[in-house]
Amino acid sequence: MLLGAAALWFYIRLKQAGVSLADSATVLSQRNDVLESVLEGLGDCCLLVNDKKEIVFANHETNDLFRVSGQLNGKPLAELIHDPPILAFVSRVAQGKRWQEEEFRLPLLRDAVLEERYLVVSAAPVRLFGQDGPDHLRVVIRDETDRHETEQIRKDFVANASHELRTPLSIINGYLENLLDGVIDDPVMTVKSLQTMQKHGERIARIVEDMLTLSKFESASEGGPAGLRQSSFSCRECMEDVIDRLGPKIEEKKARVELQFPADGSDVIEADRFYWDQIFFNLIENALKENQADGKLILTISFNRTKGESVICIRDNGVGIPRADLPFIFKRFYRVAKHHSQTIKGTGLGLSIVRRAIESHGGTITVDSTLGVETIFTIRLPDLTEAERAVTEG
Repeated sequence: MLLGAAALWFYIRLKQAGVSLADSATVLSQRNDVLESVLEGLGDCCLLVNDKKEIVFANHETNDLFRVSGQLNGKPLAELIHDPPILAFVSRVAQGKRWQEEEFRLPLLRDAVLEERYLVVSAAPVRLFGQDGPDHLRVVIRDETDRHETEQIRKDFVANASHELRTPLSIINGYLENLLDGVIDDPVMTVKSLQTMQKHGERIARIVEDMLTLSKFESASEGGPAGLRQSSFSCRECMEDVIDRLGPKIEEKKARVELQFPADGSDVIEADRFYWDQIFFNLIENALKENQADGKLILTISFNRTKGESVICIRDNGVGIPRADLPFIFKRFYRVAKHHSQTIKGTGLGLSIVRRAIESHGGTITVDSTLGVETIFTIRLPDLTEAERAVTEG
């Protein structure tokens, strides 16, 4: 609490001003409550440190950021923050008697794993106990890790998208120049040129379509069945259509696809068929794209209906996804295989679209993977409620 010496000093000043004991206690309590409410309401970690580098006050965000529990008041700052550069920064501020701010990279424990976090630390001297000069430091720590990750993802996307768009455009322009230079008089070369241009034109259209689809989901004011064109359709038939479209790539990868669906026709779901085509297409294409054509790849797609929901699993026995990447693979523009981006095409939008489309139906998607063993995407789609079904039918 912030009472103690500060409260005692404040009480003496009130007594000198002729304020009664009861009134003093009331004012002190109100002052303390207001101050704590303000500091607890901050979204950042906020600390008050005395001249001995001991913690006088720490808000709840401090416990959350550093994953500690219990009372921090009275403990040395070095017991909470073990990073020498941050402690040296706080000492410099105390000596310089002026506000400063710096950014630090610090490994913090998250779910038994050390994660590198980007922390912006600002510190400033404050005067609490009526002395002529400041006798405490206010230290505010802001976690900027998400901003750094988003910025890096955007940089990666600009590089990836530029490459993905520039390459097919260069090819198309090259064939156009050949046609204008006289190749158009050769029927065989003309057909070959047009087929190649069509292939790369479709590639550009796919990239743009992915961007527009993602933008549509993110700009929607609210999701749910009311914003979708719901219909009843067989999940197996939808999956078979996608597999037919990806037939050439499946053959190219020498892969095998196994469908495990109920024989009684209970695989009917109520959803927007257009988006589920995209969901299944992206997931299966991604599994094919990320694995080698060695004839060992098996894709297993299963459907089970439990009480109130449908569960769809898409499993492959390929290279797997590193565990460190799993929390980020559904983020926009994130790509796991940065080391072979020249051989594996894509902008990193596919899985983000998948998640957005499933969430717009009220469902969830999770992923689990073991390197060199398997990757499993699990989709859970709740059945429509009577109210939602009435809206759809209406």
